[in-house]
Amino acid sequence: MERSLSCTPLFDCSSSKSFCRCSTGSKAPFAGSKNNWHNFRMKIIETEGIVLKTMDFKEKDCILTFLTRDVGKKSGVLHGGKSVRSGNAAKAELFVINHFEFSEKQDADLVRIRKCELLESYPPIRRNYSKFLHANYFTELLLQCEIPAVESQDYFDLLKQAISQLSNSKTGIEIKFNFELQLLKLFGIQPNLESCVQCNSDLWQKKSGRSLAPKFSVPYQLDAGLGGIRCPNCCIRNSSSAYLHPGSLAFFRGRQTSLQSDSAIRPTQNNLKELDQALYVYFRHFFGRDLKSHSLLKENSWKS
Repeated sequence: MERSLSCTPLFDCSSSKSFCRCSTGSKAPFAGSKNNWHNFRMKIIETEGIVLKTMDFKEKDCILTFLTRDVGKKSGVLHGGKSVRSGNAAKAELFVINHFEFSEKQDADLVRIRKCELLESYPPIRRNYSKFLHANYFTELLLQCEIPAVESQDYFDLLKQAISQLSNSKTGIEIKFNFELQLLKLFGIQPNLESCVQCNSDLWQKKSGRSLAPKFSVPYQLDAGLGGIRCPNCCIRNSSSAYLHPGSLAFFRGRQTSLQSDSAIRPTQNNLKELDQALYVYFRHFFGRDLKSHSLLKENSWKS
């Protein structure tokens, strides 16, 4: 929900000074020029937001970066965010959902957080190291990208669903994979899994009825640079490519097609491990940088 701060200019005839009266009824100095009047006007926005990042600011405050349901990502100072006595410390925890009311000036880096109410805290995520690492990976992916206001709810709903599932599940490995697939769709960079991106040959053959199976019994490659799968005949040594065995590719295609966790093909541990590496390479190429949270997540997820 968005509204404008209502201000009316007042003029002091004796001093030629001007003021503005805000919605609170208080007076504030006003320079009188059209440009300054425009800069003074602020939007007041009320929306839900998920905390993606926190940073210390002064002795008792912190800067929150949060993904809103309605207006993309925002950053602002939460006063008392490090103080237990203020009652705001819990609202500054990573991954919590708050109801925010904030004002925003045009071209300002930080919004002014006026009110903040904790809605959901997901305690199990902070009590379980693996769940925390998964949630941290999700938020890093979203911190790397631009999120237009018109698409904000899609990203917000995706992250909220993933964090809620993490909080209630025993393992986060498949939740992570589903999150990555849906994020690829939102980014508009879903890989081509139907034909070889190098030679354009079909990757699939009919098995029985309408079901399809990989043509080859040897590994394929997911090539991030070309945005799809290389058949075994076109595989090369490339830092932007990662190998996928036929079973991993079949599960990948089935899950990308349905985006449902109850698809007919069930993954093995090796399938999920291969896909973890392949999608890491894919996102790394897309963002042009390493994802720091992934190394810890990988180390924790695939312990023998």
